[in-house]
Formats: sequence, structure tokens, C-alpha cells
Amino acid sequence: MLVKALLVGLVLGFCKSEWMYAFPMTGRPIVVSTLTGLVLGDPVQGVILGSILELMFIGAFNVGVALYPDYTSAGAICTAFAILTGGGKAVATALAVPIGLLGAFIFVGIKIMINTTFGQFMLRALENDNSKKASRIYIAGSFFSCFIIYFIYAFVCIYVGSGAVEAAVNAIPKVVINGLTTSANLLPAIGFAMLLQMIISKKMAPFFFIGFILAAYLNMPTIAVTLLAVMIVLILVSSQNDSIVAEEVMGGDENEF
Repeated sequence: MLVKALLVGLVLGFCKSEWMYAFPMTGRPIVVSTLTGLVLGDPVQGVILGSILELMFIGAFNVGVALYPDYTSAGAICTAFAILTGGGKAVATALAVPIGLLGAFIFVGIKIMINTTFGQFMLRALENDNSKKASRIYIAGSFFSCFIIYFIYAFVCIYVGSGAVEAAVNAIPKVVINGLTTSANLLPAIGFAMLLQMIISKKMAPFFFIGFILAAYLNMPTIAVTLLAVMIVLILVSSQNDSIVAEEVMGGDENEF
């Protein structure tokens, strides 16, 4: 069991470290479950379970700082439990929610504590004009928060067994769950505030508030607002190109005189 726990931990750590290789979607259940089945000697079962879990989490996709159940952890750990216990899809689907929920709480803890700590170290390095040190801190912190933490998570889950995992999830006090949920709800606001701080300007502000009014007061769906924004951008770009062409034509006419 020790070797199998190590292998599953390596798979989850690798799949959660997508940032190292340009996010090729290795974190999706269909991929991580297949890899888990491969290292455990049953790739066919891995593909089958990955397909089932992918359908369960098909609507879950991490966009920015939006928090969803950790489908990557669910894919690796639930597939491993299903193969090792012989329970098949019944075991995988039954454990998907608690495993994903616990993985999401780990994600929040990483963002709040670990990444914040490494971020302060990076800030000090940048204040001292030491960009190389800041880069090393970023790589080390990302490797620790992505690979090491989730490797430990998968290893402990497989090593102690599914019963212990369910007991751990049920033993989490409601106060802690509510606190983590509240913290997770604050992350999108902080993320959007940081984004606005970088891009907001006198020219951009009206468009931002137009989009806010359309979504908040006219109840337009996000896709409709996005398509409207695309149309506005195309109109502005077309008008700008027409102005450039007109200036060039006028400049040519003046040169002729």
C-alpha cells in the first residue's frame, strides 16, 4: 500500500502542477484518472472512472479565483480507491464530493497562508531589486503549494483508507467550514480589485460600469454582455482604422499641393 500511495501522490502532484507546463488540462478528471489507473495497473478502469467523474464535474472549471470542488484530487484519489477496493464507479462517485470538498478547503488554505507568505518574501526581494531571488521564491513556492501539498494529500488519503477520509471530512467543525467558505467568497472580490487596479483608467471606467449596469440591473447573462463588448470593440477598432485611413488620404492630398 505504501508504494501505491506514493504513486497516486506523484500523479496528483504532477497533475496539480499544470503551471509548470502551460496548463495542458492535465488536471481534468479524465486525464488524472487515466494516469492513476495506469500507475495502479488498470488503465482501462482509469479511463472508465475518469469519464464518469468528468461528467460529474463537467460544469466545474476554475476561472480566476472562483472556487469549485477540487475535481483533480477527486479524480486521482477516488479512482485509486475504486481500483484498490474493487468497488468500481460506486466507490468513486460516493467519495467524489467529500474528496473534492476537502481538496477545495486545502486550496483555500494554500491561497490564504502559504501563497501569502511566499508573496511577502517575493515582495521583499523585489524591493531590494533582486528579481532573480524573487523568481526563485516564486518557483519554490508554487512547487511547494502545487506539488508537495497535494502529493501529501493523496498519499495520506490512500495510506489511511477511505473510511478515515470520510471521518475527517465529517469531523470538521461547522465553524471552520463556514470560515473557509467565507474566506473563499472574499477571494474573488480581492482578485477583481487587483485586476481593476491594473487596468482601470478614465477611458476604461465607463465600459466597466456599463457592463456592471447591464449585468446587475438589466439581468443580462454573462455571455450576452461579453458578446456586446466584442461588438463594441469591433466598432471602435473599425472606427479607428477608418480615421487612420482618412488621415493618410488627407496627408497625401496635402503633399500633392
